[in-house]
Amino acid sequence: MNPHEAQAALAGVRSAEASLADKVAHCPPWRHAAFGAIFAVLIGSIAISATAQIVGTVIVLASIAVLMRSDRKRYGVFINGYRRGATLPLTLTYVAVMIGLVAAAMYLRINDFSAWSKAALAVIAFALASLFSVKWSSVFRKELGGAAR
Repeated sequence: MNPHEAQAALAGVRSAEASLADKVAHCPPWRHAAFGAIFAVLIGSIAISATAQIVGTVIVLASIAVLMRSDRKRYGVFINGYRRGATLPLTLTYVAVMIGLVAAAMYLRINDFSAWSKAALAVIAFALASLFSVKWSSVFRKELGGAAR
């Protein structure tokens, strides 16, 4: 491969990244809310009971499959949150927060807290997951646009 071919190939990669960044830039608000709802169901079901946790897990797994299918249809790919790059520290921070929320949900369940407390924790999980999704998308767009390199 000569230098001109290599430069053309690099330009093609940059063009594809810019195109994907443009698509991700138009991620609809419902997509962020759906991500938040998945985690609200997960945390809420853990807080309620073991039976609710099993049902919630089935709902969460089915919802993830639906979101993945939707992303593949809209973008042509599903972008894994655990990918290397500028988004990884944000993803790992969110995983740590989610572990804390799971522990809190278990604490509420074991100590028989009120339904209102459990619902409040699910609302917190929804808010954090939705905000995380918005922030993750923003960092990903900047990375594809070259700002995070």
